Amino acid sequence: MKIIQILRTNRLTQHIIFWIAYFSFVFFIAMMRWGDGRELEFSVPFELTLSALFIIAVYVNLLVLIPHYLHSKRYVLYGVLVVMVVLVNALILYFIVSTFPDFKPHNMHRPKPSLLFPVPIMMGQFMLIAVTSALHFLRENLRLQESALNIKELESSRLHAELTSLKSQINPHFLFNSLNNIYSHSLLESKQTPELILKLSGLLNYLIYETRDDLVDLGKEMDFLTNYIDLERVRIDESVPVDVNIDVTDRSVSIAPLLFLPLVENAFKHGVNLSSGSPYISIDIQQEPNGNLVFNCRNLLEKHPLEETGSGGIGLENVKKRLELIYPDRHELNINKSNGEFVITVNIALSGESNE
Repeated sequence: MKIIQILRTNRLTQHIIFWIAYFSFVFFIAMMRWGDGRELEFSVPFELTLSALFIIAVYVNLLVLIPHYLHSKRYVLYGVLVVMVVLVNALILYFIVSTFPDFKPHNMHRPKPSLLFPVPIMMGQFMLIAVTSALHFLRENLRLQESALNIKELESSRLHAELTSLKSQINPHFLFNSLNNIYSHSLLESKQTPELILKLSGLLNYLIYETRDDLVDLGKEMDFLTNYIDLERVRIDESVPVDVNIDVTDRSVSIAPLLFLPLVENAFKHGVNLSSGSPYISIDIQQEPNGNLVFNCRNLLEKHPLEETGSGGIGLENVKKRLELIYPDRHELNINKSNGEFVITVNIALSGESNE
């Protein structure tokens, strides 16, 4: 695994392996020609000079031409410069072979090379530049894909941590309100106290064990909200009407847990003050035929819930952030306060959600 990692990330190692493979291929071709009965065409000075010029052409292209011209989309200028590099290298080799006889290849019997001598040299350079350029872009593409994957994983981890933080804010706030409710009844020695404790036990069981996952069954979430509302009914004055209508046809569809709890909490916190007039709470949750879930909550307008930051930023801001993170482009949140009424509506597209 360590060797593979080095091969993937160490550029020097990659280049060394490429040139070993390239020269091995050239030597193999020469040996194949020798095996066919031909003379082994190999001149050390000529081959070293040719290899040096090929290497120069490759790295001028990789280190200068591609970064400064091809990446900046100056394609014509890039092509002209590549041709110039190849042509200059071919002329340099032509000059060396013409001037120094020891640098001539073995198969050249004339004193000076012909004018067509640079042509195969140029073609070889073009091919090598094309191959190394393709490998360069392949490596860059793989690097970009890996970087994009790492960024995606980091973003996913960040979102998961933020969602966990937002969800964890709800639990202590909910627990504080519920315990305070039960404490008030215990002071009055209410006969409902044991029943309230039992209901709270069921709610805590859901909070602790069922909401660990990112998604829960819609049916379980609706049962939790129903039990929570029943617990809150006991706390408020009996004269405050609480109308609850939950119509869910597919209980197996999944939803983010505790999404509506802060909204219900706010309704019971701000909509039951008898000094504000005739308080009331109306909660309606409908599952539409297209799979959308519509949550609608109405209560007497006492004070805008956004003004109550709560413990840890709990409330509407919490719900807004979770909706944006979990259901981007798949939800609508409308808040309206008029005629002494506070109305909040949430429409979520749940079709296709799965808790598996």
